[in-house]
Amino acid sequence: MTADCDIYQIDDPLMSLSYDKEFGYFVAAEDIEDQIKDTIASHDYDHIYAIVRLRR
Repeated sequence: MTADCDIYQIDDPLMSLSYDKEFGYFVAAEDIEDQIKDTIASHDYDHIYAIVRLRR
């Protein structure tokens, strides 16, 4: 099995985060959809992971 990985940096700040009473704040697909829509439309990805640094 061979895995390929593409890394894209989103420079636009996230304007909202999703919230869950049990787990707190997290980045949901809806929170980054506008920033990644064009990228994922031109590729055939199985999974997408978002890694963010949260500031206080």
